Amino acid sequence: MEQAYCNAIISAIGDGVTVQDSNYTIIYQNPVIQELFGNCVGEKCHEVYEQSASICDGCPVQLCFLDGKSHTTERHVVVNGTPRIVENSAAPVLDDNGSVIAAVEVVRDITESRQAAERTARFRDLYAAISLTNRAIIQCESRQGLFDNICRIAVEFGGFSLASISMLEADASLSTVAHFGIASRYLDSLVVYADAGHMGGRGPTGTAIREGRPYICNDFHNDPLTTLWRKAALENDIRSSAIFPLRHDGAIVGALKVYAARVDFFDDEIVELLLEMSANISFALDNITREDRRRAAEEALRSSEEQLKLVLEGSSDGYCDWRIAQRVVKLSPRYCQMLGYRSDELEQTPETVKMLVHPEDWPRVEAFLDQELISRDPAFEIEVRMLDSAGEWRWIRHRGKVVEWDKFGYAARVTGTGTDITDKIRYIEQLRFANTHDQLTGLFNRSFFDAETDRMRSSRQYPVSIVMADIDGLKLVNDSFGHAAGDRLIKCAANVLRESFRSEDMVARIGGDEFVVILPGAGEQVVKEAIRRVLACQEEINNTDAEHTVSISLGSATAENPDQLGEALRLADSRMYYYKKKRKDHH
Repeated sequence: MEQAYCNAIISAIGDGVTVQDSNYTIIYQNPVIQELFGNCVGEKCHEVYEQSASICDGCPVQLCFLDGKSHTTERHVVVNGTPRIVENSAAPVLDDNGSVIAAVEVVRDITESRQAAERTARFRDLYAAISLTNRAIIQCESRQGLFDNICRIAVEFGGFSLASISMLEADASLSTVAHFGIASRYLDSLVVYADAGHMGGRGPTGTAIREGRPYICNDFHNDPLTTLWRKAALENDIRSSAIFPLRHDGAIVGALKVYAARVDFFDDEIVELLLEMSANISFALDNITREDRRRAAEEALRSSEEQLKLVLEGSSDGYCDWRIAQRVVKLSPRYCQMLGYRSDELEQTPETVKMLVHPEDWPRVEAFLDQELISRDPAFEIEVRMLDSAGEWRWIRHRGKVVEWDKFGYAARVTGTGTDITDKIRYIEQLRFANTHDQLTGLFNRSFFDAETDRMRSSRQYPVSIVMADIDGLKLVNDSFGHAAGDRLIKCAANVLRESFRSEDMVARIGGDEFVVILPGAGEQVVKEAIRRVLACQEEINNTDAEHTVSISLGSATAENPDQLGEALRLADSRMYYYKKKRKDHH
């Protein structure tokens, strides 16, 4: 009866189980193994499982017989024609004398967990590529330089085998203007059109451009639109592709194309990030064009002050003319309109201009003018906040030069332009925020945490305390109620941490359900008080109307000096997992 009971338990195990004697002959298989390989009792394990005449290299069963210990290894196998990753664990069976007479081997399929880990790493790398793309957009000075950088970043950080940018020509063909990646030879014979009247226009790129939306091809060699390009793709190990239209001044002008070496590379989250990247490229195209137009306009207008006035009145820039001795500042109608005023609403005096400048910016403006008015620089530039008619502060970039000097060599007249750059400043601020903050919670992200950790190694704000935090039960919520509910739980936990720590403490989300807090100048007592606040805040939320119970496992440690910081991070993480496991075991 006891033997039947044991057999029933082993048969019910979700993993495959076999028992082999010292000759590597199979003497038992549970139903899981039998379903995969058939009943192989009495046969050699390496012959039926690996179709090999000899024992496999690194076989954990062989190692058991050699040293009498348990061993684990991973293998890539093909089961029913499908590649799988399995974890093999073997443990010895001893007789009464302590001799190894058999080995029990457990085979666990870890394919899905490995694929999930690879997908997470791929998403993280592509998110880093988005951040670097945003930085490239801010710093770019030319369209070609921007395109080259984006292709390189996409391949080096996004995990693609090839990235390219193509632009539409007058004959509806697309020419590659930038590319990067080991599969670049694929582009050598590529002939693509946006017009479906050409054979080369009936593929993914032409379709994406005509329809004005991305075309995702997750199985390149079976997609009906890729027939013309399959041979070249196979030669360059291309298995999937994604095409994203690029816009300029509202019209589609080209495409961002990325290729990967495996099927089903582009899931929904990666597509969303690539959509963001293509939108940022389109913004950069518009911005570069605006800057090119501005530079060309300034160059053309230098030849004539009258021409400058006429053209600026019809553009987005305002014109100002300051006659210093007369204490008169003539502002063009466009300059006044830029701030929401009519020309007759503003008195044309230096005092009026000073009144419009933000009080915090005026000392900088005053010092700047003092320096520029005594210099002989050909031109100057300064950005300040100015008050518009609605009471809002707008960023205005002033460019100008001294055009007249009096007989004593002092500046007598200054002319220049004013450009409203508020939208650009806000966009740059948004990009900077996105580079350092987590999108879901608004907390600092992993990149900022790593940078802050490096900074703390040379800081004098010691002691420094570390708190590691992890949300309990997030996977259960995701599996039972969906990722939208899981996201709400993550944001709720983030609010608990944000409310519980001091304003000078740095709270960051460094993983799906993982958070970390750096408390500069804080010893153990300060940390204990902060943890009590976390628990109190958590309890208060759970006693009100929380959709799912918020439970956060915490671990802390304190570093008295920079040399102890690394150990404090490790210790806080270890303590957090200890308490998390303890709570889980208790439940």
